[in-house]
Amino acid sequence: MLHEPRIGRDSFAGLSEAIAAHAPAHDANGSFPQEAFEELAMRGHLGRPPIAVGQAADLLHLLSAVGRGDLSVGRIFEGHVNALVLIDRFGTAHQRETAFRNASAEATYGVWNTDAPSNPLVLESGSLSGAKNFASGVDGLACAIVTVTLAEGRQMILLPTSVLTVDRSWWKPSGMRASGSHIISVENLNVSDEMFLGAPDTYIREPLFSGGAIRFVAVQTGGIHAIFDCAVEHLRRTGRAGNPYQSQRIALMGAALQTAYDWLLRGAEAWEQAENDPEDKAAANRLIATTQAARAVIERSAMTVLELAEQGVGAAGFNAPHPLERLDRDLRTYLRQPNPDGSLASLGDAITAGAWGPSFPRNLIAAIAEPR
Repeated sequence: MLHEPRIGRDSFAGLSEAIAAHAPAHDANGSFPQEAFEELAMRGHLGRPPIAVGQAADLLHLLSAVGRGDLSVGRIFEGHVNALVLIDRFGTAHQRETAFRNASAEATYGVWNTDAPSNPLVLESGSLSGAKNFASGVDGLACAIVTVTLAEGRQMILLPTSVLTVDRSWWKPSGMRASGSHIISVENLNVSDEMFLGAPDTYIREPLFSGGAIRFVAVQTGGIHAIFDCAVEHLRRTGRAGNPYQSQRIALMGAALQTAYDWLLRGAEAWEQAENDPEDKAAANRLIATTQAARAVIERSAMTVLELAEQGVGAAGFNAPHPLERLDRDLRTYLRQPNPDGSLASLGDAITAGAWGPSFPRNLIAAIAEPR
């Protein structure tokens, strides 16, 4: 049943801890977190992540567990999952077979959509030139989906990373250093027919495009959980957890974190309803609106936990090598996803139009109604 507590520490046992073990070192030098992807590959998550119909809750559970270990790994892995989703939905049989075979052999994929403002990707006479910013994971990826604007719409192209020029001088962030979101460029690259993925504008086809934001929201939730873990452990270790004011902070952090997980379950429910009937426009609209609501609420939960953790731990948490120092700046950076205002405004419009509204979870209603 969807609303059983499937997102917890018992499933994907040890994954977050295994990923977290190498996070400080990769944060220090900005290197690709190779050990984490070896761990994901060993567990089968790289080659066969749970992206089939009916697996939305499992996927969000997995993404949150990865984010709990390291948000930089979560960002890159979410891009890998997104790439496999797009190839699975819009690729040819050969493209699908190649991608999943390569992923099973530990190849990592990505999706890069953000053009360099002064040098966007351009495709002319079969030749591709230009650059992309925020090319997360480029130092460890085998292939990435890039987008280029044609007269017919936004076209996806499968681009092997071996053909890229990488500018690493640009990525100097306060957080998410190990995501390696550098600038990549190509010049006069011949694009063959088999490199085209899907038709123009399939990349932005709804509800997959807007609804897919629930994946990065799941990674963010894992980051919130890591902050919570760190703060509670610090207060226990220093003998301050029993202080009534600290107990209140712990309680509020726990409630905010649980709210985030509950919204992931809402998102999984909406995703599965939309998948079960792709022609149901109302279900598609509910998925988009639910994702937008989850994004807003989980950001608020994150800010609540960040503030309370900072207050509870105090100045020590801002001084490396205290783990809160890195976790704090990683989450604050990763929360800054594109177009939050537009997303929230769209949700408001959906509510006003009667396309979405607060309700009791549908699957829980069905479970209550089942004869015992």
